[in-house]
Amino acid sequence: MNAFNGTEFLQWFKGAGGWYDEKYIGLKPFSGMGYGAVALESVPEDIPLFHIPDSLILSSHSSELSKHLTEEEWEKLNHGWCQLILCMMWESERGIDSPWSGYLANMPVEFDTPMLWDEDERKELIGTDIEDRIGKEDAEQEYNETLLPIIKAHPELFPESSQHHSLSSFHLHGSRILSRSFTVPLLRFTRLALEPQNNNDNGDDESDFSDDDDDEYEEDGEEIAVMIPFADMLNAAYERDNANLYTNEKIKKDTPWTKKGFTMKSTKLINKDEQIYNTYASPPNSELLRKYGHVDILPLPQELIDLLKKEDQVDGEWYYGNPGDEVLIDGTAIVESVKKVLGKDKINEKWESKISKRVDWWLEEGQEDMFPLTLSPEIDEALIGFIRLLLYDHEWLRAKKKNKLPTTTIDNDVAAIIVDAIQNRLSKYSGDIQSDLVVIKSIKADHIPRPSASTALPTTIEGNEEISTKQLRKCYAAIVRLGEKRILHSALKIAEGHLPQKRKAEDDGKA
Repeated sequence: MNAFNGTEFLQWFKGAGGWYDEKYIGLKPFSGMGYGAVALESVPEDIPLFHIPDSLILSSHSSELSKHLTEEEWEKLNHGWCQLILCMMWESERGIDSPWSGYLANMPVEFDTPMLWDEDERKELIGTDIEDRIGKEDAEQEYNETLLPIIKAHPELFPESSQHHSLSSFHLHGSRILSRSFTVPLLRFTRLALEPQNNNDNGDDESDFSDDDDDEYEEDGEEIAVMIPFADMLNAAYERDNANLYTNEKIKKDTPWTKKGFTMKSTKLINKDEQIYNTYASPPNSELLRKYGHVDILPLPQELIDLLKKEDQVDGEWYYGNPGDEVLIDGTAIVESVKKVLGKDKINEKWESKISKRVDWWLEEGQEDMFPLTLSPEIDEALIGFIRLLLYDHEWLRAKKKNKLPTTTIDNDVAAIIVDAIQNRLSKYSGDIQSDLVVIKSIKADHIPRPSASTALPTTIEGNEEISTKQLRKCYAAIVRLGEKRILHSALKIAEGHLPQKRKAEDDGKA
């Protein structure tokens, strides 16, 4: 496979019906982030940068692979990303005959996400939010049991001598989807084949299509992952977003595109030579590493530094991290902590049934069963409410009768359950905060990729020694662990502050 060729990609994009503003946007490599979009001139706010017609989006509905398989075969692929991955394999096999040839030929061929780490490297992530979300073994089972039988049954589509449908190709396309796909309403594509393109479309300007704000498609709740050329070239970084993808932008007489689709527009002034970032919220380092293979290391805001100083967590004045970091506490873990705090004598089959009903009610009310903790002086209110629902009959009766969520007061029992859940989570990690800092500081900061707004900054620093991929991966894992442990220790201190002194001393002895 060839390395990325920006000129070739842009030529293909225009020739396939896409549009981009050659005055404002270009493509170039960024240190630690691969290729991204750059402002060639200062871009005012609310300027269209490029437009992708629906017909140019690669999905299991726009590819014609399904026409070459039986209905039974296609239905067997109808879960997860199986259909999309097999479509991408087939379109890659077709080469220049594929409508997406210039797109697929210029997609990344190397990834450094934990899915591709070896077993020892993945052990560095034990205890983190990533640990149970890598799924390498499950993915390979899906390839062998679902995709491979269909691939072998159709040598006319997938020649035996080709590498475009191998296990490594499966992982490659899976990594591409994980890091670059978008989610859109399924109905958009089922209607695409039925609706003529209207050159005088006067639809409203709708932002962030992945949130399904378009009333036209609200009646159908199902969504699918798709690949949107050019839109997936934009990188993401914590609070750096300066562009956003819009659906059904109005088509006027002077609009440079004529077909309905998706339009990337600036959301603020972007100075010349600055990188153009899309809006991906502000993901924690665990998600950045899992999906993209890198982490954000930024100077922490002063209020977070003050909080860390208060908790004695800034050894050597390492005031860096990702302000968007979080730790997800599983509702199942909370139930186990409730059992422990209440004591075995109170746990029986009747109690288990009672708790199951309360959990079901919680979920039916649209509440989550994963509770985020952040570096904050406050405990997540949903977590407090969930614990009180499990603990207290009066909260349960109030919730059922008035259809109101439980109150969010932290009393002794609630605090004890939070403390136990956090201590259990902390026990899963290897080492402590100090050992993580030792790993991080063993590599000079300049070696750790971090986003930079200006392309004028140097991409290499003279005099730095070479570091191996294994060293960098170990450092990334330590950065994720450090961010999560800081949050947990901070939340632990807050919860312990609600305990009586005697009980607090006993819990401190367990930590």
